[in-house]
Amino acid sequence: MKRERGTSLNTELMQKQRQQMSFDQLQALRILQTAREDLSQLLMDISQENPFMVVEDTRDMLEINSLGFDNILIEDGVSQYDSYGNMVNSSDRQDNHQAMINQLEDQRQQSFRTNLIDQIMCYRKTRLRDLMIRLVDEFDEHGFLSKSDEALQLILECDTIELLDAITLLQQLEPVGVGARDLRELWMLQTEHDPSAPEIAYVVLEIYFNELVNREYQTISNHLNVSIEDILETVAYYQTLAITPAVYFYSEETQYIEPDVFIQQKEEGYEVSYNFQNLPKLSFNDTYYQEMKAIDDTDLKEFIKDKRQQVRAVSYSLKRREVTLVQVTQAIIEAQALFFNSKGHQVSPLTIKQIAERCDLSPSTVSRTIQGKHLYTDFGTFELRKLFTTSVIQEKSGKAVSQDTILEIIHDLIEQEDKFQPLSDQKITDNLKEKGFDISRRTINKYRKQLGILPASKRKIK
Repeated sequence: MKRERGTSLNTELMQKQRQQMSFDQLQALRILQTAREDLSQLLMDISQENPFMVVEDTRDMLEINSLGFDNILIEDGVSQYDSYGNMVNSSDRQDNHQAMINQLEDQRQQSFRTNLIDQIMCYRKTRLRDLMIRLVDEFDEHGFLSKSDEALQLILECDTIELLDAITLLQQLEPVGVGARDLRELWMLQTEHDPSAPEIAYVVLEIYFNELVNREYQTISNHLNVSIEDILETVAYYQTLAITPAVYFYSEETQYIEPDVFIQQKEEGYEVSYNFQNLPKLSFNDTYYQEMKAIDDTDLKEFIKDKRQQVRAVSYSLKRREVTLVQVTQAIIEAQALFFNSKGHQVSPLTIKQIAERCDLSPSTVSRTIQGKHLYTDFGTFELRKLFTTSVIQEKSGKAVSQDTILEIIHDLIEQEDKFQPLSDQKITDNLKEKGFDISRRTINKYRKQLGILPASKRKIK
């Protein structure tokens, strides 16, 4: 009996440790993927359940002891450390980056409607373009196309096919998700356009959305025959997606893009530095901790020990966020030498998997690292994700080209076609095969829609 009881206790302890590890890992992933403007709120949310964690949104430096995290007491006046553990005076570091920060342009965002109209006006004047423009007026306050198809047909005086075609073209515009009827469709559109999305992300939205909303994760896990960890990872991915099509546009305040990393050209190459400017400050309330520690209560001691460990884990996760972002950015610079060194700043074929292999990280970690992050160079500020091509296509010669290159070829072919006998998707497919690209007609159809180009039957001049 004693052996059985001991075994039971050990099993229970192991399960508890695994659960704690899983929680810490999920929290670390959230910190890694969170954009810098949302980092303060995330830390404040975590601190709500930790009486010893203090987060100040001071728009100042984030102070983290990077020398092992054994001492988690972080006080004002304590020197900070760089990525390599070297002590750095905060005022010196601020001076180093202030000149670059002062150069960042004040970029006031366009309104959601104006942005869409500008994109739609790039289309050739047709009835479908007119319908798209009129559809923009039917978006609700959050940017959803929430009216029923029947109501929209009456308003626009069009039939079912015309409405479907207009909405399909509308959903090719930026931001990804425009034209969605609800949150489910919005996330499906974003997931469909994101090559780094978890494999099950789309099917969960498509088939198990109700279970997802009701947090019936085990049910989804059983039906898809995947682990609960895969489901939790997918749920974490959904948290990175926009919750409305217009989330980045409906703001009257001036918006600034604060880069996460700075890139400076040196004689020996490019140097990457983390931007500590305007990040929240994390500290540990040691006074209150010592008061609680002095109370002779076993349960209380266990509680404060766990909370102290949580602050240490958050501190470590923040440091890993910094180090991983610098590491990934350095790898991107090496892989995209043409972009950084040429006048045209041409993006070379590059996938998340390639960077993951360079950094000895998982593709999902790289994907989270670059999510919503920006880099600053002397020729502009860029989103890290923009330096990746959505896919790489091999020529028969073995040379790799990006999907953007194929899109450009398709665009040029259609621009130069006989307007009385426009090229069908099959003819475009054949033409690309002659150029050495073995791409299916179905893929060509997808690329054409991505370019916002109508099918041959609707491009033909009669």
